Parts: sequence; structure tokens; C-alpha cells
Amino acid sequence: MNLFSTSSVSNYWERFPVSLRLIIKARLWTAIGAGGVLYLSPIIFNSLGFTAEQIGSGITIAAFAGITSRFGTGYLLDKKFSYAKAIKAACLVAIVSDFILFYSQNYITYLCGQFFLGTAAGIYWPSAELAVPLNCNNEIKSSEGYSLARSADAIGVTFGVFAGTLGTYFELARAIYFIDIICMLYIFSILINKLKLHKNLNQLCSKDDMEGTYKSIDRRFNTKWIINLAPLLLIAIFVTGVMSLLQSILPLDLANGGIIRPPLTEQRVATLVTFKLVLIAIFQWPIGYILRNKSSSFKFRLCLILLLISFILLSLSNLLVYGYLLILLSFIPLTISLCIFLPSASDAIIKSSPRRYRGRAIALYSQCFGISALIVPWMAGKLIDNYDTAFQLWLVVSLICMILVPISKNIK
Repeated sequence: MNLFSTSSVSNYWERFPVSLRLIIKARLWTAIGAGGVLYLSPIIFNSLGFTAEQIGSGITIAAFAGITSRFGTGYLLDKKFSYAKAIKAACLVAIVSDFILFYSQNYITYLCGQFFLGTAAGIYWPSAELAVPLNCNNEIKSSEGYSLARSADAIGVTFGVFAGTLGTYFELARAIYFIDIICMLYIFSILINKLKLHKNLNQLCSKDDMEGTYKSIDRRFNTKWIINLAPLLLIAIFVTGVMSLLQSILPLDLANGGIIRPPLTEQRVATLVTFKLVLIAIFQWPIGYILRNKSSSFKFRLCLILLLISFILLSLSNLLVYGYLLILLSFIPLTISLCIFLPSASDAIIKSSPRRYRGRAIALYSQCFGISALIVPWMAGKLIDNYDTAFQLWLVVSLICMILVPISKNIK
């Protein structure tokens, strides 16, 4: 099938269940709003004179809030709480954080805004992730649903950051917070007026999901699924830590410059970040389609190898006057690796977890984002403040990649 013709794209989209299409649409608009906030907030507060450590500590506060809200959300989802109601609650909290961050001029209000932002993310992600397999309706595989969802996320984030980048050129960078508010209100409209709520979390499950479900739910084996997920969760903590670095530290690295590489202006930093996100939007669906039949261990091993290549290039960029060219080159393996990881990890979590614990399993996986964001930005920010460049940071991350490659073989 030629997916590049207009009619083929339309037919392909319509083959998905209506409820899943609405979830994908909601995720697209969420990503548009959140994209600018997540990727450009560090640049905004860096221009106010905040240190890298202060910016990193704000992200740490957001991660701490997200950890608590993720656990609570996962538990409620397993207790038949509607994922749609949870997403609406996340939208309200996100709007509060947007107002606070828009008017923030000091460190305390910045931390307050980050706290509400992290809470919103903690409520949203387990709900939005679990909503995908629940709405496949036995018509498509959950892996295909996740590939579509991640493509929507990537496209949305790209548009969001692009809009924020345009704002930096017109000295309206804080407009990203109003864009997010508009998107949250629109999602509210989608969920209230169009989405049919599925209250029974067990009634919708695709055939491939059933293959990963334990045949017995004997309480003696309630923790076995957590042990089986350990290698995947370990790699997930690392890769989500990398994603946190890309959101918070990479823009600062570009703005501050390397050992020899000169610093870039705020506008050029935003442009480079947008370019990276455009690559993700372009690569996400083709990569997922090409690797759809590959084993999980192969996917994660390839993901780590590509990350290793990208961080070696980022390290070397510090040593060249025109090092930004190596940064551009590093974006190719970097984005491909993330396009491999994101849908593959969500699908592997669902397939490897008992159906009755899938809400908590998704919440546990989502905690990897929170745990890594709780530790990584603060430590990385402190490292940059001490050494004035991110050269040492990219070397350390490269070493961790090499250590994790053999562990990826244990993922089933």
C-alpha cells in the first residue's frame, strides 16, 4: 500500500477504531501544547539569569510531583477509574501550571509552576498510554496503535516547538504557555463531546495483548511480572534520562558553547531543537513500520548503539569551532534511537504485564520518566556549572550506553 498518496493515507487512518482515532487526536493536541513548554522553558528561564542548577532543580521538582501522581493514577486506573476523566484532570492542572510559569519572574514561582507541570504529566501519561490498547477493539495490534500514538506525539511536539521558536524571533517566547492552555481546552472538548468512555478496563483487549497476559492470577506470583520487567525498566530509566537531558541540558549546552565551540543565540538554539523534533516526526512511523516484526531485544540493542554514536558525536562537537555541524549529524542516530524506543517500550510493558495490573505497570514504566527527570537534570546541571561545558557529561552517558547494550539481550 502506498501510504504517501492522499487517498491511501485517508483509508489507512479510517481503518483504526473511532475511539482510538479520538485518543490519537487528543494526544496530538497535548503534544502541541506540551512541546513548547517542555523544550523551550529552559531557554526562557536561562535568559532570566537562572543557573543550570536552578533550572535542573525545577525539573527535579516536576519529576518528584510526577512520581507521586503516577502511582496514584495507575492504582485508580486498575480500580476501573476512567482514563478520560484522568486526562481531563491532567488538563486542568496543566492550565494552572501554564498561568504560574507565564507570570513567573523568580525562582520560587518557577518551582511552583514546575510542581504543577509535573503533577499534570504524572496524571496524563499512564492514562494516555493505557488508553491506546484499550481502544484497539480487537481490530489492530497494540504495537501498531502505539506506533500511531507516538507519531502523533512526535508531530505535535514538533509543531509546538516550532510555534515557540517563532515566538523567540518576535520576543514572544512565553506565548508557549497560552498555546498550551488553548490545546488543553480543546482536548477537554474532545473528551466531553466525542469520546465514548470505556468504564470496564477488561472489555477491550487486542489478541496480541492476550499473549502477554499471565494465565494465572494467583497472589503468590503477583510480583513476578515486576521482576520480568526489570531489564526493560533499567534501560527505560536510562533512555528517559537521555530524553530529559535533551529537553533541559542540550539547549543549555548549545547556548553556553563547548570547550572550543562558540555559544549560539537563543533563536539558533530553538531552531536546532525544532530541527531535531522534525526529524523525530519524519522518522517515527517509518522506523516503527520497518522494525515491527523484530524482537524486543534487537530493538533495544539497536537503540542503545545508536545513542552511543550520537553521544560520541556530541562529545566531539565540543572540540571544534564548527562543532554544531557534528551536533546536526548526531541528531540522525539520536532521533532514530528514540523512534525505536518509545513505541517499543510501551508495547513491551503491556504485553509483559498481567491484565489486572496493566494500569500499575504503565504507571511503573511512566515512573522511569519521573525518576530519571528527578535525578538527571539536577546532576547534569551541576556538572555543567562546575566544568562550564557538557563535554564530560556526554562522555559519561556514552559509557553507560556501552554498559547497557549486553543487558538489552535479556528483554523478551
